[in-house]
Amino acid sequence: SELFMLGFHKDREVMRQLTRVRRSRRSLINGNEQFIIHSIVAGMHDMQGDIAEVGVYEGSSTRTICEAKGERRLHVCDTFAGLPEPTSEDRGVETKGCYACGLDAIRTYLAEFPNVEYHVGFCPDSVRGVLDDTRFCFVHLDLDLYESTKQCLEYFFPRLVPGGILLSHDYSLLEGVRQAFGEFTVGRREGVIELPTTQCMIVKAGD
Repeated sequence: SELFMLGFHKDREVMRQLTRVRRSRRSLINGNEQFIIHSIVAGMHDMQGDIAEVGVYEGSSTRTICEAKGERRLHVCDTFAGLPEPTSEDRGVETKGCYACGLDAIRTYLAEFPNVEYHVGFCPDSVRGVLDDTRFCFVHLDLDLYESTKQCLEYFFPRLVPGGILLSHDYSLLEGVRQAFGEFTVGRREGVIELPTTQCMIVKAGD
């Protein structure tokens, strides 16, 4: 596996931690993607701002964030009832209701970690008026769909601190996700950074 190969040249305790997370829950991110998430969060320990994850499924990536975030506040955003209705931009790949996992199960899984807040419903509608004045150093999107990705880019990216990172899963796999990023970055100083995994990220330039 990817984590096994990484174990030859990465910190052993970090690799043991990530392996435990991987064995505890079904995950749709691979080992390299999990490592990237952990590494970014761990590397932001002195940056101002909260963390948000939108689209958590069974919570594997969420727990990976929790293992690295320390006391920083994490906002967990999901419908907890599966994907909303796809649009034509999603090319019929996904279906409504996929990847559902109940809120109680996620709360129990993450109960040992401090400063975790849950926002239930379609995001960003679920956080408007609640997080509008919040600044973020890291936002992880795993939304699968064009419209969800587009709206969350529009909401969260302006609220990143300078140097903050927005990371997304499935950029190279799902056309709707790729299209949303392509449209969002037109005319911006920041461009999409594609990673060797399915992920991409955008780094917020200075104000």
